[in-house]
Amino acid sequence: MTQLVRNICAAVALPAAPSDRIELIPVGAFKTADRRPAFRLDDPQVVIDASLQLAAGNVLPIDFDHRSFAAAGQSDSRAAGWITGMVVEGGRIMASVEWTPEGRKALDERAYRFVSPVFKNRPDGQVVLIEGAGLVNTPALPQLRQLASREDLNPMEPIEQIAGLLGIAADRTDDIVARVTALTAAETQLASITAAAQVTGGDAVTQICARLTAKAPDPAQFVPMASFSALQTQLAALQADIGKDKVDAALEKARDEGKLTPDLEDWATQLASKDLSAFEGWAAVAPVRVNLGERQLAGRKPPVKTASEGLDALERQVASRMGVSEDAFLKQRSAMQEV
Repeated sequence: MTQLVRNICAAVALPAAPSDRIELIPVGAFKTADRRPAFRLDDPQVVIDASLQLAAGNVLPIDFDHRSFAAAGQSDSRAAGWITGMVVEGGRIMASVEWTPEGRKALDERAYRFVSPVFKNRPDGQVVLIEGAGLVNTPALPQLRQLASREDLNPMEPIEQIAGLLGIAADRTDDIVARVTALTAAETQLASITAAAQVTGGDAVTQICARLTAKAPDPAQFVPMASFSALQTQLAALQADIGKDKVDAALEKARDEGKLTPDLEDWATQLASKDLSAFEGWAAVAPVRVNLGERQLAGRKPPVKTASEGLDALERQVASRMGVSEDAFLKQRSAMQEV
């Protein structure tokens, strides 16, 4: 069982006179003229060694019109010559040839004009074995040195290709059918699994395996989402309470310092609630609007002031804000002290 495909390739026009050295096949990438995929011969010395080693008597046949490679019952094994050696020269393989009398006569009489190598290649087009050559007259492009005939002898049957991929002999049809049936069932099961797992792409199997082999989360490292959400709510409430306490403290401090008066309460409360740092910055530089003085009486009555003592600074501020003259304020103060 093999996956190699035999090709014949009318690659070279023969010289006018018979020569013991002929150009057999190009090295590297080359294309045929009949739309077959491109071929490659990347390891010419390896192919040369393998071809001569596997050939009967270590020589390769040159026949007429590739008849020795025809189907059974149609073969004509007469040789026109024998390839006794091959060497790589530049971008080609040159072959040393021993012509048979019949082959030399065909060349002398110009009965054949081209030589066509027979080789085997892998499905990717890589040439791996040279089986021989043939004298032909039907190259696809005779004006070129690297040509191919239109004939592809002994192509692989589809069943052989399938068997080769499955690793089963082509004549074991029951085994091939069973394997294909099993693969079809497996493909159907895989499609159902990928749909249930909601995975897509060519790496669906890898994704599913990754899920199956993933370690379970460590309970010590994670908490239920409900508990986490509840903790977040509690933390937010605690932060709000702490923030409110700080705002109240800052407002009270500004009042005690005489910088925050009733007409500024709404504005100050909004600013402190929104940006406490900004309010504290304002309070640090704001002027004292009402000097409350120090609380030193500790519940005792303040000393009596006479009218001759006049008003102190705080009393003058109060009188000014009340729109009362100093004399009227003195009279009122004296009246309150007499009570």
